[in-house]
Amino acid sequence: MVSAFAIRSAVQEDAATLADLGARTFRETFEAICSPEDLAAFLAEAYGEAIQRAELADPARPAWVLEIEGVPSGFAQLRLGHREPCVSGRRPAELQRIYLLRAVQRGGLGAALMENAVERARAWGADVLWLGVWENNVKALAFYSRCGFREAGDHVFQIGQQIDRDLILVKDLP
Repeated sequence: MVSAFAIRSAVQEDAATLADLGARTFRETFEAICSPEDLAAFLAEAYGEAIQRAELADPARPAWVLEIEGVPSGFAQLRLGHREPCVSGRRPAELQRIYLLRAVQRGGLGAALMENAVERARAWGADVLWLGVWENNVKALAFYSRCGFREAGDHVFQIGQQIDRDLILVKDLP
């Protein structure tokens, strides 16, 4: 485990940081399976700085930045009150993003980000936390299983013209 890390609430001034981290981590994970054109279109649509600024302004989309010795290395973001049809619970929260740069993975930082997200969802009053994950992302699926998530359904995830299947995973928050 990395000893000198902190998780702090993201603020408007973090929009460029989240845009950069989102694009970098997504590229690290999916560049090999996407065409350059599809990936570029998706990254511009999903992680542009203006988009991140708008999401940070939305109180239903809180985010947290993980820093290692002051250097942003990952982040997590919730989407409160959002659900997919297969998600039960009266007050769901989506773990919309939990991203950690590849260079700092496998040191317990992902678990720390997850623990923070779970605590924040509970504090909001969520009774279920859910997320979508690409069906072939074996590493992420193993991590989510260790964190207590189980499969509840699936949905389509589109990257440019590429159509993929994401599994919907849920975790009850007693």
